[in-house]
Amino acid sequence: MKAIVLERQGPPDVLTLRDVEVPRIGEDEVLVRVEAAGVNRLDVWVRSGVYKTEMPRVLGSEAAGVVSEVGGKVSHLSVGDRVFIDPALTDGSCSFCLQGKQSLCENLKLVGFGADGCYAEYVKVPAVNVHPIPRGWGFEEAAALAVNYFTAWHCLMARASLQPGSTVLVVGGGSGVGVAAIQISKLLGAEVIALVGDEWKREKARGLGADHVLNRRRENIVEEVLRLTGGKGVDIVFEHAGEKMWETALKSLRPGGTMVFFGATSGDEGRLSIRYAYRRQLNLVGSYSWDKKDVFNTLKILETGRLKPVIDTVYPLADASKSHMRMERDEHFGKIILKP
Repeated sequence: MKAIVLERQGPPDVLTLRDVEVPRIGEDEVLVRVEAAGVNRLDVWVRSGVYKTEMPRVLGSEAAGVVSEVGGKVSHLSVGDRVFIDPALTDGSCSFCLQGKQSLCENLKLVGFGADGCYAEYVKVPAVNVHPIPRGWGFEEAAALAVNYFTAWHCLMARASLQPGSTVLVVGGGSGVGVAAIQISKLLGAEVIALVGDEWKREKARGLGADHVLNRRRENIVEEVLRLTGGKGVDIVFEHAGEKMWETALKSLRPGGTMVFFGATSGDEGRLSIRYAYRRQLNLVGSYSWDKKDVFNTLKILETGRLKPVIDTVYPLADASKSHMRMERDEHFGKIILKP
């Protein structure tokens, strides 16, 4: 089969199309013929060396496709089923998993990082990590589902305790996970201020339901947030930009507000005034991956059609390097997809 294989870490041109063997599945696994694969910031971090991984490694955390083969112990899936992949691989038996806190699993791995991934014609995964594609969805939309929507739901609901009437500042409103956060926040009755980095992204963010859209390159974000909230600040900041946005995000919070953070695209050395944070009783909440209940709750809403991914660009698998360059240049709005 054809696959994008990472043999050394570095710039986008290290991504090479190779002929490799089709994965052999175990008794509790399935083989999925990939029809569309999602491109995520994690893929960029693994490729560039921010995260270390065993090599050679097939990148790609999420995909949608058709079940091609099922293991002997798999009874709930059949060859020909249209499915998407949940890339969070957990052991199911550690103390955290037994409490339903799979995001803290002691042996958590992600497809495309801790195991070979979806930038390929076929991928193997445990059968428990495969779900039917929601009715009416295409493969490209389904390949944009897991990482963005499960992450956003876990951040906003499980970690930040979003309530109807909350004000939410969504950093990176044009990213795939930013799109998901805007949609989820609006669906659950929040007022949303979205941050984007280009003027052309303003109307797109408004089209998703954002009440206000700010350009982080042209406006003083803290001043504008305070103006829009009557001097109070927001209840929740949804933050994944990292170092360059950290102080701005903190100063945009109201007293007692919550910043849920789950990425560090611009660097991982965020500035923090300890006195400022404790005097205002700010809640700084880290978030990583998601729990099975987040998957269940998100899918219930996705199946109603009230949440829908935005597809930015579709590239052939051989052009994976171009997809990474587009993401690193922040030229996208929504999800970038690869097609084998």
